[in-house]
Amino acid sequence: MNEIGINLSTHCFDDGISVFKQPEVMLKHKNFIFAKNGSGKSTFSKIVKQQLLSGYDVRIYNGFDTMLGENENLNAFALSVNANENEQLIREKQKEIDIHNTELNHIVAKIGERDSGNQDAESLSKKLQDAEKQVSIEEREIEKFYTVSAAQIKNRSAPQVSNTSYTKVNFKREMNYAEQLQDDEIKLLEETAKTDKKTAQKIVWQKVNLASYLNSTNEILSSEVEAKTHILRFNDDPEKISFAERGLKVHKHEEGEICAFCGSPIAQETFSELEKYFSADEVQRLKDRINLGKNKINDLVNIIEAINIRKSNFYPDFRTQADEFWNQVVMQKEKIVRFCKVLEESLDDKEKNLFSSQNPVSVDVPNDINVFKYNELVNQNNEFGENLNKEKDSAKEKLRKSIIWEMLKDFHFETKTAELNNAKKIRDDIQVEIKKEKVEKENIQQVIKYLEDEIDRLKPKAEEQAIKNINKKLKGSVPWKLDYCGENGEQGYYWVAQECGDGSIVHRGVKELSTGEKNIIALLYFIEKLEDTEKSKKKLPKMILFDDPMNSNDAGMQYLIITELQRLYQGKSPKRYNNQKDYIVIMTHNIHFYLNVPPHGAYKDENKRTKYDKCNFYRISLGKFLKIENEKQDFKTNYDALWSELQDLCTNDLTNSMLNSMRRIIETYIDFTGVKQDDFYQGNEQYLKLFNVNSHSAIDGLSTEAFDESSKKLVDDFHQIFIDNKAEAHFNAHWKSLESASQEPVTD
Repeated sequence: MNEIGINLSTHCFDDGISVFKQPEVMLKHKNFIFAKNGSGKSTFSKIVKQQLLSGYDVRIYNGFDTMLGENENLNAFALSVNANENEQLIREKQKEIDIHNTELNHIVAKIGERDSGNQDAESLSKKLQDAEKQVSIEEREIEKFYTVSAAQIKNRSAPQVSNTSYTKVNFKREMNYAEQLQDDEIKLLEETAKTDKKTAQKIVWQKVNLASYLNSTNEILSSEVEAKTHILRFNDDPEKISFAERGLKVHKHEEGEICAFCGSPIAQETFSELEKYFSADEVQRLKDRINLGKNKINDLVNIIEAINIRKSNFYPDFRTQADEFWNQVVMQKEKIVRFCKVLEESLDDKEKNLFSSQNPVSVDVPNDINVFKYNELVNQNNEFGENLNKEKDSAKEKLRKSIIWEMLKDFHFETKTAELNNAKKIRDDIQVEIKKEKVEKENIQQVIKYLEDEIDRLKPKAEEQAIKNINKKLKGSVPWKLDYCGENGEQGYYWVAQECGDGSIVHRGVKELSTGEKNIIALLYFIEKLEDTEKSKKKLPKMILFDDPMNSNDAGMQYLIITELQRLYQGKSPKRYNNQKDYIVIMTHNIHFYLNVPPHGAYKDENKRTKYDKCNFYRISLGKFLKIENEKQDFKTNYDALWSELQDLCTNDLTNSMLNSMRRIIETYIDFTGVKQDDFYQGNEQYLKLFNVNSHSAIDGLSTEAFDESSKKLVDDFHQIFIDNKAEAHFNAHWKSLESASQEPVTD
């Protein structure tokens, strides 16, 4: 069986003294605790809730005050957790709403209805309407001025001072910088605005490694191929070889072709011999190299000769330098072209002398074309042009500002603006005041809405099934039943319906209910609501704690209360209490209730376990949880309970209450033994004064005079009366057993 340990050590009185004298108490799934009022039941309930709230669904019943709320207006009551507190809060919040509604009505009247045809002339809305109309008149006049003036500037020519997209937006922006200019300044700006723009182009040139051209050419010149077929008539003469190669190209390779040089027919064997001679692989590769070299040189020459400029794109200030730098480029171009011609001619010669090595070309490598200075000058020229454009734009801008200045002067713009600003200020001041009032209005409305929402949240909800179940349980025990109040459209409020002798039904409101009736209604409702579980707590075990579920006014309902609690802890409704996972604690100061609500009898189950093994029984005394582990330690009868009560009162030195307990013990003893009252008191005035419950004069006397008997003296007198009646053994049997029980160590 799982037990829960409740830490008692951290809970102290305001002076730091611990409420309970032990560090911990253990709770089983079922727990029954007897404790007199003032012994810490409510404190223990708070400790349990505080410690278990995060891991358990804690439900505490501590009387009808929290479960049953009184609605004085309806003379009805609500049923819910914290119902009474909720009803008090509802009344307080409704008073707040009434106060705020009065404030709200005052603010609404002050603001006025904006769209009303019958507005109060003094309302803020009417004043704002008039102010906005005046602002609109002033704004329209000024806006028209902006539009007309912008159109005039846009359409102005000779020179044109704005682009074609110029609008009143541009005008309004530039009018803040308007300035007056003299006539000569205006003339100069107009001339500047007419100047055309010039843009020179840079020379795009990639650096060339001219030395590599020379080296490549010389490599080709030094190359030679060895003839695969030897022709004696050539005598290794390059001229003859070249002549023969040329002839091979110009003649048809046909039998009988006439030689253009000698006029004789050319034999087919001659064509075959020459073709074999000149078509060797080495010869062809050398030819290809020569042609590639000549093509590269020719491409370079074409690129160089394509370099040109337009001097007219330079401003006069840069033309002299442009000529000078261009002449330098031209000189460099010419040198490179001559250099390329020398290389090309050398390759032409090589093409005629494939079978012999030639001397390398001896020529100076010219410098590459340097366009840096020229391009820098282009940058300067174009930057000058950009600045010129800026000057032109600046001139146009200054002209516009001068024109705008004249327009503003003619329109009396400052006066018009002052009038508009004054109208706006009047309007804005009213708007600020309205906004302030509306903010206050919204704040009050939010407060009212919040209070209304709070009231709705606090109002009880109608629970038809719960009321049916409660009425079913009450049937046969009381002559009334719960019924819905149903007045003013309210839901969730109830009163008691009772049938009269004539068959008519009368309703009793909350003010006519007795304490006992209120308690049984609240208790039954609490048990009904154990079935309802918040979604977030569905899987949590319940901790159900009853703090004095039956008070002295519930005597007629004792059987019903005991029956309902027994059904609950026996697990008859698992949704309310599952005895395998949930926990229940029943605490009471009523000894009769304590004796009857737990499981009855001293039987043992098949495992020899008694109710004291399956449940925890405690008696709280002097801040200690005294565990009751067997029937001998427990109260056997109501009479035993009276002696236990006396023991506690004596320990706490509550002498007046001790007298009441002593009188009840004596009354029970006399009834049980059949001893006559007069014989028991034996005419002893002291006994009569202290213990005679039927002596009202004696009791009244005690209530009007100071009572200074100590608790020890009272016990001694009480002991003596039993001695006088030869019943000391009876006194000792009860008093000593209680003393020994109170001294037993607490076991958990």
